[in-house]
Amino acid sequence: MKWRDLLGRPFKLHGCGPDGMDCSTVAEEVLRRLGMTPPATNPFRSPDHSGEEMTTYFSSMEAAYKQIGDKGADARKEGDVVLAKDPAGRPTLMYVLVDEVTGTFLTAEHGGGVRATRRFLLGDVTGVYRLQVEGSP
Repeated sequence: MKWRDLLGRPFKLHGCGPDGMDCSTVAEEVLRRLGMTPPATNPFRSPDHSGEEMTTYFSSMEAAYKQIGDKGADARKEGDVVLAKDPAGRPTLMYVLVDEVTGTFLTAEHGGGVRATRRFLLGDVTGVYRLQVEGSP
């Protein structure tokens, strides 16, 4: 899967193009490139958003996303989404696996834009989710 062209795009909340992306739109773009049709991965863009944190939001979307673990090592398939806590302890960071062999994930951060990171640098993981598509385990 092609993903290196996303690196270095600036951070832009809810952005989804070359002018900027946030961590959830990076995940959505990767899933699209894998041939999937993801629902909005950010609860704040969902039409029925009621203020839940991302972990609660993902858990409530069982029809679309299945929680497959709670450690970075549980993400083993390209497109797996990992939620982690930020330095303040809030579950707001999102990573998406783009290379299962090297354990490389993409995310987007304020001030740093879209960047790659490795599995062992994910930090305090709160959940690992896989988009359920027809015929997937």
